Amino acid sequence: MVTDIISTLNTGGSGLNITQLAEDLTNAEYSVKKSIVQDRSDSAELSMTAIDRLKSQFTALQGSVENAASASATAISSDSAAIVLTAEQADQLRPGTTTIEVEQMAQPQVLAFGGFTGLTEELKAGTLTIEFGAWDDATPSAFTADAARTAETINITEGMTLSDLAEQLTALEGTAAQVIDIGDGTFSLGVLADYGLNNAIRITAVDDAAATTGTSLAALDMTDQVEDVQMQAASNAKFTVNGIAITRASNEVDDVIPGVSFNIAGYTGVPATVTVAVDTEAAKSAMQNLVDAFNTSIRLVDELGSRGFNGSEKGDLAGDPAISTLQRQMESLIANGIEGFGDRPLYLADIGVRTERDGSLSLDMNVLEKAMEENPEIFEAIMRDGVKSNTAGVTVSGDPSASAAAGRYTVTRDPITGEASIDGINMSNKGTDDDGMTTYVMNIGPLKGLTITMEAAIETATFDFGRSFTSAAGKQIEDWLSNNGTLARREDVFADQITDASIELEDLDSDADARKSYYLTRFTQMEMIVTQLNSTGDYLTSLVDAWNAQD
Repeated sequence: MVTDIISTLNTGGSGLNITQLAEDLTNAEYSVKKSIVQDRSDSAELSMTAIDRLKSQFTALQGSVENAASASATAISSDSAAIVLTAEQADQLRPGTTTIEVEQMAQPQVLAFGGFTGLTEELKAGTLTIEFGAWDDATPSAFTADAARTAETINITEGMTLSDLAEQLTALEGTAAQVIDIGDGTFSLGVLADYGLNNAIRITAVDDAAATTGTSLAALDMTDQVEDVQMQAASNAKFTVNGIAITRASNEVDDVIPGVSFNIAGYTGVPATVTVAVDTEAAKSAMQNLVDAFNTSIRLVDELGSRGFNGSEKGDLAGDPAISTLQRQMESLIANGIEGFGDRPLYLADIGVRTERDGSLSLDMNVLEKAMEENPEIFEAIMRDGVKSNTAGVTVSGDPSASAAAGRYTVTRDPITGEASIDGINMSNKGTDDDGMTTYVMNIGPLKGLTITMEAAIETATFDFGRSFTSAAGKQIEDWLSNNGTLARREDVFADQITDASIELEDLDSDADARKSYYLTRFTQMEMIVTQLNSTGDYLTSLVDAWNAQD
């Protein structure tokens, strides 16, 4: 128990507890002011907590939107082990069936140079020149070098072994080599080229005239013939797609069925069928997950912004401008049309998403099923950005930059120079293939990253570029969560309010302490006067009592 020394010693004065009196008067003067400031600080703290809840929820919503963007409402299948499906691009898939018949698989050239005695057999110094190209089917076979590829040179130095040479061949792009123990006491240098007819190699060997030791490089020379050392000839894959003959240098094919990659794993006894079918159940699941994610966010915004009418609990951000901004932006996001996927904007309502009276979303499965039957591409418009050519003989692919506007674009090509442009911006010409298809790439501007392939006779073409709902949603959520977005700005306001309140409370405490000291000083002076008066009164009383006793 703390002893009030001043009040204890104050036995000759007024008898008041002047310390408690000073405390009470100070509290009466400052407690209300402190309470007002503290309430303001507590309210800002609650608002900060509410903002944190919103940020956490929008981060979760961002993840749900990203998951939706990778969802697929199509199923692909192959009825033949010869065609193995390896990957898909959901935004490029189109429902339908494709027949594939394999005539020939792509093969790498395999060479074997035999008669060596071991891994460490030393070679004579000299030079090996490795050219890339194709060997024809004539006898003897003739080699045609690929003019677009530069020949490689390996310098064989004195003391280099067969194993060293295998390592140097492997280090070259387009070849791999290994020394193999044949099992009869001899070793062979096996060389493997890349798959494809034009990826075969020819090795020209020249001994150094001054070299006197080591095995002659002539054992590796194939300048004039390939038959003696070629175990397997290089070949392209030959197959038909819906009856159209196609060749590819590799068995891995990703450019004949939109959105489908497959591997040719064998020969087809009968044509294989690759089917791309609409998966309505997958679409239902993906859309319901997206609707549920948005509803969770909508409910939280409504809860925090509730004004407490009709018996509901008042939210921690009731009346805050951030809530009305979020509600307005969410409503706009859901109601706005999705541009760039045809002649008219698409809407979430087209696939069965509707807004209820309480602001939440619902999904009409019957509308969704009908939409997927009539126009399955609407699912892609909601989930992914996309480009689509409107002109036969023109293909468009790629992902334009974030600044590219959704809509319809026109490609023009000069029939004389062959230059192609979009909205006055020239594209880079990447060359024309054997089928007369010229490929152009946009390297600058908002459409940077776009690739367009056009048939020779086409001078004008149009294509659509669409921004999906998930793309718009992701951009909006990113803005909400950004360092200068709606939530961050409100968070700064509340943080400033808390800081200001803390400073104000410190100032009030300092003022209260000064006021209390003032009261104690004045009351102490008062007690001194009262004590003095009481002492004089006691003296006079004693004096009068003495006088009376003399009478």
